[in-house]
Amino acid sequence: MLTLERQNAIRDILYKEKAVSINNLSGLFTTSTASIRRDLEKLEQQGLVKRTYGGAVLVEGVIEEIPLIVREVEQKEAKQKIAATAARFIADQDTIFMDSSTTTKELTSYFLEKKALTVITNGIRAMTDLSALGNVDVYGISGKLRKHSLSMVGNQAETNVTNYWGSKLFFSCTGMWSSHGAMDYSAAEAEVRKKMMSVSQEVILLCDHTKFDRPAFYRICSFPQIHILVTDQKLSSQWETLLQQNGVEIVYAE
Repeated sequence: MLTLERQNAIRDILYKEKAVSINNLSGLFTTSTASIRRDLEKLEQQGLVKRTYGGAVLVEGVIEEIPLIVREVEQKEAKQKIAATAARFIADQDTIFMDSSTTTKELTSYFLEKKALTVITNGIRAMTDLSALGNVDVYGISGKLRKHSLSMVGNQAETNVTNYWGSKLFFSCTGMWSSHGAMDYSAAEAEVRKKMMSVSQEVILLCDHTKFDRPAFYRICSFPQIHILVTDQKLSSQWETLLQQNGVEIVYAE
């Protein structure tokens, strides 16, 4: 088993058990305790675990969502750069799906440069921003209000999405994990995004550098489902190879 695969497996065990011991992991993976210590050190650097004497525990809150008021200011400059670059993929008369993320919300600043856009979104704040633009027709996805993110989710929202078709989907995620793809804290948000993907011609992920090697609770999609990734910093050679092997076009924000 490769080192990265073993670390992913250890992470999965921690999600279930909340704590692990070095000796048990060493026996489970038939590898040295020194290798396991290095694995746990790497997971600690990623903010996933706290090492203890003889093992490690899952960091409290690793599967909890960051509040909206925090996410709106977190990596603000990076999100603006990503949005400015992503806006180049929008053409006049496009029909666009947007999720409720704070990163895609930054896109609304660039819509005035286009003609006759149609936007379909489950994000309440995006709807509010877009309502002031005369060149954009806005369709809100009905459903259950998720107060934590000011978005519409649930079965009604998922069904509502499938009544539309979009030329492009712009979405973001909480984390990118090499073995799982794009991930989110909320299963409800992820399911709405999945429906958006199913009725979109092109899928564009907006993701800043802090989200790589950062797992979350629920998978949104695997890498082959993503057509274009827009990010703000140069990725590692491992990430570039992984994404390119899965057919993802990587675009770096300027």
